[in-house]
Amino acid sequence: MAAKIRVVMKSFMSQTNKISGLLPYTKKVGLPESRALYTVLRSPHIDKKSREQFSMHVKKLFVEQKAEMHELHKKLFWLKRLRVPGAQYEVQISFKTRLDMATLKSLGA
Repeated sequence: MAAKIRVVMKSFMSQTNKISGLLPYTKKVGLPESRALYTVLRSPHIDKKSREQFSMHVKKLFVEQKAEMHELHKKLFWLKRLRVPGAQYEVQISFKTRLDMATLKSLGA
C-alpha cells in the first residue's frame, strides 16, 4: 500500500526556489505567484498626491512524494526537518487501498 505526501508551501520571501535537501524522486511544481498592492497616503492633511505603495508577493510551491508504509515515518521526519524561513506548509497524505471482491460481495449480500 503506497501513500502520497503532498506539501503546498507558501513563502513570503524569494527563497522558495532555493529549497535544498529534497529527497530523490520528488516532484517539485511551481504554482502561480500572487501579488497584493497597497497604496497609502503619506500625509492625510496636505500633499494628498504624495502616496506610497507597498506590495506583498506570495510564492507557492507544490512538492509531492510517494512513500511506502514502512517509509512513512522517515518521510514525515524529513518533512519536519525541512525548514524554509518565512514559509507556511499545508500537508496532505493520501492512501490507495485495494478492496477484496469476495469481502465486498459478502458485505453487500
